[in-house]
Amino acid sequence: MKQSIRGVVLGRTAYSETSFIVTLLTADTGLQTYLFQGARKKKGVVLFPLAPVECEIYQRSDSSMPKMTSCELAESITDLPFHPVKSSIAFFLAEIIQKTVQKGHPEPGLLEFLWAEIAFLEHSEELANYILWYLAAYTKFMGITPSVETAEPRVFDVLGGKLQDLRPAHPAYYEGEELHWLETFLLADKSLALAAKIPTAARARLLDIWLSYYGQHLQGLNQLKSLDVIRTVLHG
Repeated sequence: MKQSIRGVVLGRTAYSETSFIVTLLTADTGLQTYLFQGARKKKGVVLFPLAPVECEIYQRSDSSMPKMTSCELAESITDLPFHPVKSSIAFFLAEIIQKTVQKGHPEPGLLEFLWAEIAFLEHSEELANYILWYLAAYTKFMGITPSVETAEPRVFDVLGGKLQDLRPAHPAYYEGEELHWLETFLLADKSLALAAKIPTAARARLLDIWLSYYGQHLQGLNQLKSLDVIRTVLHG
């Protein structure tokens, strides 16, 4: 059965000299892989991380992997795949999504959110805090949003998922003055969060803290290929 789908490219791997296996985030099936035969020979194929696309697919009854016959940009994207910082962010976000979203599980809300964020990244230059803000926003789609128990918290209970003043009775927590920025990312308006003047060292530590929290509550986030590049971006 042939159908048109709307999605976001998360990755591609070589299948043969002319073909790719393409991973998309779609509204109806969440994470889904497609065999795109002859993709390398077709003009105008757009398969960079976070490309918002419209594709034609074909599902055969005797095959577990649907085939992709065409894939085109659904929005005008000219900066994201070529800007060194933006493309690094896109690769990192695509890897996070690919490792945390369930295959076959519908994700209409996440797709719409991501579609809007792709447009933001395409046009914005306010990127220093973006990854930290995104990781806070993404917890809502994963169902692991930490609670903020106090204003300007100094302790993050990673196991309990709480930003608070008191140390928990277990060792899985972080402590420090920079933790109050997590409250900003979780509760403040996006524009305020992105404009916050956060020291470079604090941004780097906050990234480690977010990833530790994600690792505590979600599976599959070990050995992120894009992490070293993102560390460099945060220091930029």
